[in-house]
Amino acid sequence: MLIDWPGVRARVLRLTPADHTWRELEAPLTPAELDAVQRQLGVELPADYQQFLLHVGRGGPGPFSGVLPVEHVDGEWRWRVDQDYDPNDLTNLAKPFPLRASDWRVAEDIENDCPDPFTFEPRNDYHDEWERWHDRHETTMFNPRRTHGALYICHEGDGLGEWLIVTGPERGNIWLDHRVDGRGMTPAWLPHHRRVTFGQWYLHWLGTAEGGRTGDRSGGPRRAG
Repeated sequence: MLIDWPGVRARVLRLTPADHTWRELEAPLTPAELDAVQRQLGVELPADYQQFLLHVGRGGPGPFSGVLPVEHVDGEWRWRVDQDYDPNDLTNLAKPFPLRASDWRVAEDIENDCPDPFTFEPRNDYHDEWERWHDRHETTMFNPRRTHGALYICHEGDGLGEWLIVTGPERGNIWLDHRVDGRGMTPAWLPHHRRVTFGQWYLHWLGTAEGGRTGDRSGGPRRAG
């Protein structure tokens, strides 16, 4: 799919901000800045995301909170996450993203094992069992290896977010991160698209916004499964 990225910037600039959460469209990166980003990361970013950075903006409005901007701070390039916890581990982007399909069944199995407080007497036994379950949940679902090769580019709020896969067979695709509510990580999809690239993800949102539904800040692809 050939995308007129300079034209995309013009289309975004014509939009009316949806609400107070609207992220301003920032200046694009220069080619020299993009080269510096990729040298630091040790990887080449997916082609359509490179074109977005060069011709649309280093960050700006998009699904949910918008596309998180890349910035140069204290001599290093990083993505401005605007929350207390930064999910990105930029040192492991060259390692392949490990998932090939949704892991919602793994998440569901762990959620189903969550202890029921009404089956424990005394209550201290429940708390001990819950702590063991919670440790298993965190070490399994939030193991840092699960997001190797992935770049966190959008947060939906309440711990939910979206990743652009940079390395591995899923390179270039958007994955949804709903681990905090027990749904695991899963590839985004649209009708007639079992996988969604960055370009498809962004243009789907833009088309929704241009259709007058800017009050719906998501406009993003759906969760598979």
